[in-house]
Amino acid sequence: MNISDVIKMALRNLWKRKLRTFLTILGVIIGTASIVVMVSIGIGMNESFQKQVEEWGSLQVINVYAAGSNRYYGEEESSNEKDKKKATEITASTIEEFKKIPHVEAATPVMNEYNIYFVAGKYIADASVQGIDPASMEAMGYKAEEGRVLQEGDSKTLVFGADVLNNFYNPKLSWRMRYDSPSPEVDIFNDKVMITTDWNYGTKNADKTLKPIKAEVVGTLSSGGSDGYSVFMPIKELEKIKIEQAEYEAKKYNDRNAKKIKKGVYENAMVKVDSMDKVKEVQEEIKNMGFQASSLTDQLETMKETTKMLRMMLGAIGAISLIVAAIGITNTMVMAIYERTREIGVMKVIGASLSDIKKLFLTEAAFIGFAGGLAGILVSLGASKIVNIFAIKTNSNMLSSIPVWLCGASLVFATLIGIAAGYLPAKRAMKLSALSAIKTE
Repeated sequence: MNISDVIKMALRNLWKRKLRTFLTILGVIIGTASIVVMVSIGIGMNESFQKQVEEWGSLQVINVYAAGSNRYYGEEESSNEKDKKKATEITASTIEEFKKIPHVEAATPVMNEYNIYFVAGKYIADASVQGIDPASMEAMGYKAEEGRVLQEGDSKTLVFGADVLNNFYNPKLSWRMRYDSPSPEVDIFNDKVMITTDWNYGTKNADKTLKPIKAEVVGTLSSGGSDGYSVFMPIKELEKIKIEQAEYEAKKYNDRNAKKIKKGVYENAMVKVDSMDKVKEVQEEIKNMGFQASSLTDQLETMKETTKMLRMMLGAIGAISLIVAAIGITNTMVMAIYERTREIGVMKVIGASLSDIKKLFLTEAAFIGFAGGLAGILVSLGASKIVNIFAIKTNSNMLSSIPVWLCGASLVFATLIGIAAGYLPAKRAMKLSALSAIKTE
């Protein structure tokens, strides 16, 4: 028999026993839908975690810190400590070394400051300030909601996080009135914007010796996350401000520690990797260079690890359902052999080979698995939508996500389960004696 004859005969035999075939397929449908939905919840949880972490920053960015914690301020260190820290200081040459690491797309030194104030017209606001290499801001994944991000050649330019705009207040108001009054509307693109380190700016207690620096706001970032509450500026400009501030404090307060700011030595750095799959590899390379390195992928992996057992349990529950369906297929095929013993004997007598008989029963089992798998996928798509509606209403992370590869894998798996379940009955049919089979009533 050729393959088309085998397929036609298999379909005809299944159709003769419609109810039994339907019930067997129903078992496969339930099993396939169960395993797809259970696995999809695990995938959905991972995707939900990833979206949550991506709101905190890019998953392809590695934060690098120099060895030791007190590199800029503090007491005098021994020569050994200085040598050790010097080897892992972050400087311009260090950034160039990072850029030479395979899969590194961009690298920039980073400087943070919290005691800087921004003046827009008659209003003032404080914000966390981050200095970076302006040429690398776009490469680091920052996107402007309005205007643009920092670019190569920028000097006294600023990019505001949208949430910083809510921090502006009138410095002439009392503290209580500042909190009770609504946030003023500030047009940072058209208003005169200046940078100052004097928190009394705009009041009668302002320090006349501290001259504000004129600046230009070129863009804003979207609200939400840490970036929404930060102001970005070129690192060289921020470094100048910090050095001038340290010199001012040293003179006014006799603060010896303020003199220890090192020009060209930075607090930390950011390294952008071209693929999220290579973040761990690059991170280890940076650690081997003597630096401390961390990324948001570490937190993502931790979140996934905490739910690993739950995802395994969900997959196991679905697998059990499919195993039960496989037992149903085996039972159906065994019953078919008992009912069709005479038919099998006749086929052998008229010249059907053992291979043809085996193919026939395996094809029937494969059709049961395929039909059940296909219908199970359709059922699981509907069940997935119901799960997501319920999860959204209850603010749960147990969302369901069914990618195309899962549908394809489930269909193939269900078909293979059908074939595997029909293998032993097919072998049994092959071993039947033709004479004994013909005599069977």
